[in-house]
Amino acid sequence: MNTKALGRWGEERATEYLSHKGLSVLERNYRCPLGEIDIIAQQDDVLIFIEVKTRRSMCFGLPAEAVTFKKQMRYFKIAQYYMKENGIKDINCRFDVVEVILNRDGSCQFNHIINAFQIK
Repeated sequence: MNTKALGRWGEERATEYLSHKGLSVLERNYRCPLGEIDIIAQQDDVLIFIEVKTRRSMCFGLPAEAVTFKKQMRYFKIAQYYMKENGIKDINCRFDVVEVILNRDGSCQFNHIINAFQIK
């Protein structure tokens, strides 16, 4: 499985995982001129922008470590674009990261980092 296929596989597993945790998935692979957000979901009165990071091993560190400050700023701008495009105002938002680790036996582990970063 190449890197793109692994990423798609991880996003599919993460979507299933989040749905089982009670989140309503609104969008997958939302794209706009500023970039892409893997999953946009809602839980109660919170709009959640989710980055999925999938890895086969931890050799290069934790998957969430790949969400640099520069990427966080880009996700924030994409979230603003999404909200403006959809006429969404006055709603609580958060940014989560879901780490998906593919085990050698084909199973996977999840680490859902709620409110992984905040833009102030």
